[in-house]
Amino acid sequence: MGLIYDFAFAELAIKFLETDDANYLKTIAELDATEHIFSHALQFNYDMPSSKLEFVTGLLTPCAERKEALAQVIKNIDYAKKHIVTGIAEKITLQFLPKNFSFSSSLFFTFGYDIGVAYGNNCSLNLAHPIFSNNKNEIKYYAIHELHHAGFIMLKGGYMPSLKISSRKEMAHIIEYLTHLEGMGTYAALEMREQENAMNAKDYIALQDPKLMDSLIKEYFNIYHYFKNNPDEKLVEEDWHKIEIMSDIRRLWYKVGAHIAKTIDQQHGREYLTSLIAGLSENFLASYSNLTRGVR
Repeated sequence: MGLIYDFAFAELAIKFLETDDANYLKTIAELDATEHIFSHALQFNYDMPSSKLEFVTGLLTPCAERKEALAQVIKNIDYAKKHIVTGIAEKITLQFLPKNFSFSSSLFFTFGYDIGVAYGNNCSLNLAHPIFSNNKNEIKYYAIHELHHAGFIMLKGGYMPSLKISSRKEMAHIIEYLTHLEGMGTYAALEMREQENAMNAKDYIALQDPKLMDSLIKEYFNIYHYFKNNPDEKLVEEDWHKIEIMSDIRRLWYKVGAHIAKTIDQQHGREYLTSLIAGLSENFLASYSNLTRGVR
């Protein structure tokens, strides 16, 4: 199958907003791209519309607000067709996946849902997100990030952890998986960002600051060991607040995960780093801890 670039959602969203013809919403609701983002939303959000049509309507209305993004989305589609469909993002991503890996995936270009998400074999980018209006090259960097997620999940046999958990052991497992997933996705785009002088995104600013990273690494491992070292304890409300730190403004999944990936890559090489993806994500953290002699 390879990698398919699917613009149907974004292009039909433009037609809907240009014409106010509700029939377009019905067509969009039946797209593969909609099934992808709707399935992702079902997995990670509890307050969900009852149907894909209602879901799509929520993304594309009120029309007056969404129309403000129209001109930029049209430009972003043009950029993606010139700079993503050519294969550069896929080429870079494959450098951070095992040598024998090949995609069996779609990269959907959507309008209104998140920035980018991965679910199952596929991933998507929301071309209406403001981050892409400030710098269209971010579409390329985020494509690498999300494509890596799709490859990562494929190598995990489609597995993604559920948030319906009750023990600290299960929480440690989620920490391991998401650190591995987001760390590798962030690291995959690092070299291209360095080459193109695009290191001003928050995660990459942090990665250039050793003092800040030391603080974040310490904070991260304090949280991780809290769960890892108490596997039989039941989760309490406070435990969920600890996990919020991983994805709030500190973005520990991304920053510390990318630091771990870079450290393993530099010490053990790319082949070893990518070989860890298909196994337990616990091994990703264990490999780093072994390199740092258990200091963390």
